[in-house]
Amino acid sequence: MAQGSFETSKTIARSEDTIVAVATPPGEGALGVVRLSGEEALSIAARFLVGPKPLSELPPRSVSLMRVRKGEHILDQVMVTLFQGPRSYTGEDAVEISTHGSPYILARLLELSQDSGARLALPGEFTFRAFLNGRMDLTQAEAVCGLIRAKTEWAHRTAQAHLQGALSQRLAEIRLHLMQLLAQVEVLLDHPEEEIPSLNREALCIQTDGVLREVETLINSFNVGRFLQDGLRIAIVGSPNVGKSSLLNALLGKERAIVTEFPGTTRDTLEEAAHLDGLAVIWIDTAGIRSHTLDPVEKEGMERTQRAIQSSDLILFVLDQSRDLQSADRSVMEMVLKVGKPVIAVLNKSDLPSMDLHLNGAPFSERVSVSAQKGQGLEELSQSIHRVVGIPGFLCAQEQPIWIASARHRDILLRVRQGIAEAMKLFQNSSQCFEDLVAVHLREALLALEEILGGNTTEDLLNTIFSNFCIGK
Repeated sequence: MAQGSFETSKTIARSEDTIVAVATPPGEGALGVVRLSGEEALSIAARFLVGPKPLSELPPRSVSLMRVRKGEHILDQVMVTLFQGPRSYTGEDAVEISTHGSPYILARLLELSQDSGARLALPGEFTFRAFLNGRMDLTQAEAVCGLIRAKTEWAHRTAQAHLQGALSQRLAEIRLHLMQLLAQVEVLLDHPEEEIPSLNREALCIQTDGVLREVETLINSFNVGRFLQDGLRIAIVGSPNVGKSSLLNALLGKERAIVTEFPGTTRDTLEEAAHLDGLAVIWIDTAGIRSHTLDPVEKEGMERTQRAIQSSDLILFVLDQSRDLQSADRSVMEMVLKVGKPVIAVLNKSDLPSMDLHLNGAPFSERVSVSAQKGQGLEELSQSIHRVVGIPGFLCAQEQPIWIASARHRDILLRVRQGIAEAMKLFQNSSQCFEDLVAVHLREALLALEEILGGNTTEDLLNTIFSNFCIGK
């Protein structure tokens, strides 16, 4: 979504410059939007916008019809909205110009803005300024990027909840509990000559355990948050001719993979993105695995199957339940169960007479009977997938989803947990008092927590986060 030219090596920093960017995607469109933000936003825009009233006399947060003048010519008729800081997205004075979505018009508007004193915005610089000016904390700023990139209902709901402050509020509660713990410990440090009652130590231990559980709940939500935001990679695996490609076609509702009665038709992995009841999924159809083959193409296909299994989040192990368990089936089963990822046994061809496959001892996450050819059992398979990856409990447990989808958040929370856990160990030590060390660990946990909210961040970290945004946001 980048427009204009700029030096990609530049990094965002605190700046009093007035910035400008196109906020709509490149290419032709019915509408295009140009945004200016900064102390000189109104005066810069006034140099090329003309209308019945001067720009400075227009009421804020209302739309006015104006024209863009380039020299002696009129470039376009536009709708203009003024925002006075701090009541704007960035917390600064801002102007948004809605024009016809012609690449030529948008490019000329950028030129007029730059000639009048603005500079091109860097990726994420508008949101960066909103963060600096206290319009949002860092988790909310990151949620803006998640909201723009949301491809499913639950990715959207997650980003929207975080943007509204749901995650920030949960983290603020954890921070408050940590600060209360630290305050109690520091009181004990201020009065070292007094004997510490055992009841106080027990109470502090209980409180610390409660905070530790809150942090662990967020850490444990990471996989669900990641699946909802980025999607789920599901490998469809099995021996030749068990119906893997037929299952893929049935799940997609279209003939995507070639299906024949001959084993070994699929020689390569085939990936297809789709939605599964609100969840983004990448289905990976794989080549059938058998013990021996002299065909170099089929051998390469099986090696790619191995790589697909390693890169997947979930494995569908497909079996033909209309025939006895084959040696190739056993080999594949042993292989997928060793990977350490959740495996759902999909017993295909349920429309035919079924054999006893003797799978009672196999540690599958779940088993589902389907008929890929008839389209039977697909809803049950979808429900099974959601259960295995842990999504239903989260979706049903709360109206506002509060989980983490950022590896940065997870890594920081692991440090927070470590600090609290170390303090917990010291509280549980009944022989000595280590209040000074407890305070050190609690302060470390608090400092780490501030990194998520943006109160304790480096310039490099902020540039890394905001450089992932599109220009104009």
